[in-house]
Amino acid sequence: MAIEFLAILIPMFIIIEPFSVLPIYLVLTRDMEKQARVKTLKYSVIFASAVLIAFALVGKAILDYLSVSIEALMISGGLLLLVVGVTMLYEGDTPRSRRKDAEEPDDLKHRPEDIAFVPLGTPMLAGPGAISVVIILTGTADIPLVLASLVIVMLVSALILWRADLIFELIGNAGTRALTRVMGFITSAYAVQMILDGVADYAASL
Repeated sequence: MAIEFLAILIPMFIIIEPFSVLPIYLVLTRDMEKQARVKTLKYSVIFASAVLIAFALVGKAILDYLSVSIEALMISGGLLLLVVGVTMLYEGDTPRSRRKDAEEPDDLKHRPEDIAFVPLGTPMLAGPGAISVVIILTGTADIPLVLASLVIVMLVSALILWRADLIFELIGNAGTRALTRVMGFITSAYAVQMILDGVADYAASL
């Protein structure tokens, strides 16, 4: 039982890979107060968990009914990330504090739900790769073990992202603006690769 559980837990952790989400989370929440960052984290983890649990239970049936392939999820997820990456590149040149929307009322700025669901919840935490793995695992292993592994991975991911405050303190505002541009470029490249993989996988399936 323990070996089977680890055989599910390890690939799930590898594919969700919370450490790769950390820089994106750091950049997108850099102008938020600590309370808002915590709320963003809570929303994104809960949303990603709900998405993956739903796919674990009925995902394959839903995709088959809608005639939506994993490759289509990869391409759409890549397009979403590409928009985020390009936006981050521009924000590196023009910080939020100097943009026009900085004049908006406080209650309209930096709402946690603006980024918690997209792109943090999906496609970063609950991306096409994670959805694919969950669907595959539910077809080859006991669903309770898959769900337990999923809960553990998401709790660990939440803990890792929660410690992002330490990075804020180390690199400061100038560092986060520089990181914005770097991660914008990397995110854009990752998004393009996701799209190419989706197209290649779809072409191979024809």
